[in-house]
Amino acid sequence: MTRTLASLALLCLAAPLGAQEANPVDLYVSELRWRGGRLEVGEPARLTSGGRNTQPAFTPDGRAIVFSGQRGGPASQTDVYRVDLATGRETQVTRTPENENSPTVEPNGELMAVRWKPETLFREYGPWIYGPDGVPRRGLLPGPDTVGYYARIDRGTVALMRPMTRFRVALFDARTGRTTDVDSPAAPLPPQRVPGARAFTFTRTDSSGHNRIRRVDAATGRVADVVPTLLGRTSHAWTTRGTLLMGKGNTLYTLDPARDTVWRPVRSFAGPGLRNLTAYAVSPRGDRLVFYSSARVPLEVELRDSLQAGRAPAEAASLARRLAASGSVAVAEGGLLAVGGELQGRSPADAAQIFAVAAELFPRSFRAQARLGDALRAAGDRPRATAAYRRALELNPRSTDEERAAAAEVEKRLAELGAG
Repeated sequence: MTRTLASLALLCLAAPLGAQEANPVDLYVSELRWRGGRLEVGEPARLTSGGRNTQPAFTPDGRAIVFSGQRGGPASQTDVYRVDLATGRETQVTRTPENENSPTVEPNGELMAVRWKPETLFREYGPWIYGPDGVPRRGLLPGPDTVGYYARIDRGTVALMRPMTRFRVALFDARTGRTTDVDSPAAPLPPQRVPGARAFTFTRTDSSGHNRIRRVDAATGRVADVVPTLLGRTSHAWTTRGTLLMGKGNTLYTLDPARDTVWRPVRSFAGPGLRNLTAYAVSPRGDRLVFYSSARVPLEVELRDSLQAGRAPAEAASLARRLAASGSVAVAEGGLLAVGGELQGRSPADAAQIFAVAAELFPRSFRAQARLGDALRAAGDRPRATAAYRRALELNPRSTDEERAAAAEVEKRLAELGAG
């Protein structure tokens, strides 16, 4: 379980796992206007330039955005930044030894953010209150907890996303200090407050990409379905008029749960850096949307979309090889391994197709070879599994405790195959 939790927590709180190419993620803001009951989305204004900038939130007055920024490369820590929407001026808010993620601004001007550091990742990370100067003051919860995302519903209630073996949705009652889990599995994203209600929504994930937006009543904890998401997507935002927004590819979509059953495209963008949109938050007045997009589409996104659209794994693997060779996508080992892991439980042979792509694109990776060996072993291909495991041992430098533990695990599996 610890290993699974590590993968989930690092995936949601830091940069993607595994080797990766530089692929900046930038924030954009667009005006929202209503004409005759129809939503219009304005031209996007780019707010950041370079680095990995995600998890944006509007300040209570809507004049600025706070976000989590990673400016020193994939191995660097994350800090909170603030950008003034009128001037475009950016300010670094936190400068602590820890990582800060999922920042929001309280009505009194204090900052809330998930605070964590790698050496205590599984013992103490969760929402903390910071002064406006970025200095941490106190933890929100009565004790250490594993919280990746949150949303304040009212003064006494906070919705939490807790990365266990799978992400769980929970309610924290500040009056009693009690946290109650209400549903899982959930996407690793902040809960979204429902306009005009003491309720919030989250995305319940499905292994085939048929995710659903669900609503939680904060008073009772009752959970109900709202609508299916766009296929394979999870992030959504509410407008102040009670419609939903999602992004996929270079297009923003909208849906009114009260009357619609199909997502309708509302605006497509032509910019080269706007091909992988994630709609994230609407301003308090409902007149702006902040979203982000990576400079290039990650290969795992193209691969996952291909599989969810019904393409056979062997065909999807061939597509992945062509896209990687073209240089048009960002290739990350961790992303490919994640897609293979999603297939492993349903079809180890299909998972092996994806792990084989990862091993080809990252020929010095012992992790890719070990995962390939696992899939081949589960599929009953003992000779190829043995070869993959042996190659994993050859590539493993055994220079860290993690690498030595990984090597020991592979040696154990070889012994179980009678090839130790």
